[in-house]
Amino acid sequence: MNKQLKYHLINKYRDSINKRYDYKAIKNDADFPKHFTKKTVDELKDFFLGSLYSEPVEREKLDAAFKQLESFVTNPSKIWGLMGNLTSAIFEFGLHFPSAIRAGVSALETHSAAHRFEQGLLDAAEENGYTIPLTDEEFHKCLTAIPLKQIDQLIKDLSGLFKVISDTELLGKTISIMHHALERMESKKNVYTKKDRDAVKLGIDLFQKGYDLLDQYDEDMKQQIVKFAIRKETDFLKSIHEKHS
Repeated sequence: MNKQLKYHLINKYRDSINKRYDYKAIKNDADFPKHFTKKTVDELKDFFLGSLYSEPVEREKLDAAFKQLESFVTNPSKIWGLMGNLTSAIFEFGLHFPSAIRAGVSALETHSAAHRFEQGLLDAAEENGYTIPLTDEEFHKCLTAIPLKQIDQLIKDLSGLFKVISDTELLGKTISIMHHALERMESKKNVYTKKDRDAVKLGIDLFQKGYDLLDQYDEDMKQQIVKFAIRKETDFLKSIHEKHS
């Protein structure tokens, strides 16, 4: 894998996010919510850049963390090792517990979709023989090479994640459950490696950033922010396909 080319493509996509969420550039758009402030837009942009499409070095940490979390599925002893604390969490959070687990799965699915998306960009760049630095036109051609079905899945998974973080009451419980799990892992270091524990810490950090982003708003505002973000991402990716197909 051409790591430098992949890093360059990630940074190109990050640049596109900076442009999409430039308050001065979009505040007069017809579909821009008039009561959104610069703070609202900047915080949303920071969430994208800090949590979903982070800098390449941080992206590597996320990739490693989520790969480590996936190992739990194939290693039952790790799941059983958590049951002491998770059992108490089930009693503490009751019917919220299954939803909290689904929230964690949603984050994993979103990361997996983003990883496939980035790999698709790299494959297209290599197939076309592009070298650093890519022009915007070359980058857009790489985006066009990603099948619409895959774009739709990325947007679907992104929508699912935003749905999860917009329910900040449930999200707060999810974060608490993850802390329960981390405490158990810290006490059983013979079962859980530092990589295991760091992976859960990164998951907590992702959800905490989502919580901080949306918990400050009322329900109507939360939903408007979520709809705005999904619309911006959908419009950008679909418009690139339309222009270059």
